[in-house]
Amino acid sequence: MLEGREFQIYTDQKPLIYAFKQNPDKCSPRQLRHLDFISQYSTDIRHVQGSQNIVADALSRIEVDSITKSPILNFKEFARAQQDDSDIQKFLHNDASSLQLELKPCQTSNCNLLCDTSTGVPRPFVPTSFRKLIFDHLHNLAHPGIAASTKLISARYVWPGMKYQIKQWVRCCESCQRSKIQRHTKTPLGTFSLPDARFTHIHIDIVGPLPPSEGQIYLL
Repeated sequence: MLEGREFQIYTDQKPLIYAFKQNPDKCSPRQLRHLDFISQYSTDIRHVQGSQNIVADALSRIEVDSITKSPILNFKEFARAQQDDSDIQKFLHNDASSLQLELKPCQTSNCNLLCDTSTGVPRPFVPTSFRKLIFDHLHNLAHPGIAASTKLISARYVWPGMKYQIKQWVRCCESCQRSKIQRHTKTPLGTFSLPDARFTHIHIDIVGPLPPSEGQIYLL
């Protein structure tokens, strides 16, 4: 209940509904605590298909506007950087390139941006000095992986070698390295001889190094 009214959870995921309906004996103590906490706020849990779940789509899916609506770029500086960029000059004189470069007017600034129109949607050709800025802005929204970051950025911008460059930047992202597990270390099973008396053998685990807490970095 929330301020005397029924609070509803609309979800396109079925596991939460299953968790409330399953036999409580199958739940661990931690799962029971989590379900008990959630049940304090939810009295009506129902499954809604993703295609019909407009509210969840609007809240959970990030949509990024085009460059003409982005507040992070100075469009006049972007246009000037395009004129001075060596990569752009090479593509302008390269007839074998698959890019179709055309000048398109910017809706929010009195300047023209050089864009690729080969996909049907104008994608600004990003000069070298703006590439890392654009990557940081889009990748830091949710820190997606390599494939998702490449798809997100390439749908809106273009520059030579962008797939390889995005791949390297994602791998060097400190936040991604801290929060995403990419390799699991599995310790092989061992055998221990039976002790002759109590506390003859003592088994301990040590975890670390961890972020410092009161000067300590290991957990014993």
